[in-house]
Amino acid sequence: MAISVVKQYSVFLINEPGALKNFAELFVRENVDVIAISQDVRYDAAVVRLAVKYDEEISHALTKAGFTSVKTDAICLDAPNRVGLVRDIGAVLSGHGINITTIYGTAGAGSDTRWIIVVNDITKALNALESSGLFN
Repeated sequence: MAISVVKQYSVFLINEPGALKNFAELFVRENVDVIAISQDVRYDAAVVRLAVKYDEEISHALTKAGFTSVKTDAICLDAPNRVGLVRDIGAVLSGHGINITTIYGTAGAGSDTRWIIVVNDITKALNALESSGLFN
């Protein structure tokens, strides 16, 4: 298991063909590796949440390109896939009074999963997850 802090950007897009492609070209131009992405569409607008490694910075390019965005620190949890993993993440965090505000992730074809988790107290959440022993 690996736990790290990453940057999550929540970006507002118009919901139309090509919007995500045009948006993603910005990251290619800036040479920023997107490590996770989620999109939520409501009518004619979308919110794209994407995570990048913590040392990568894209705020300036987003603003220059005319995008409205919010940058947040998030937890990136890479762990072996197993039944109950999401429940266990929730149990550890709720057991320490930590609220999850956003979570998204995936399991690959092999045994690995990646979860991006935004919480109300990242320091407390990191300590709780690392000391839980559930993810070793």
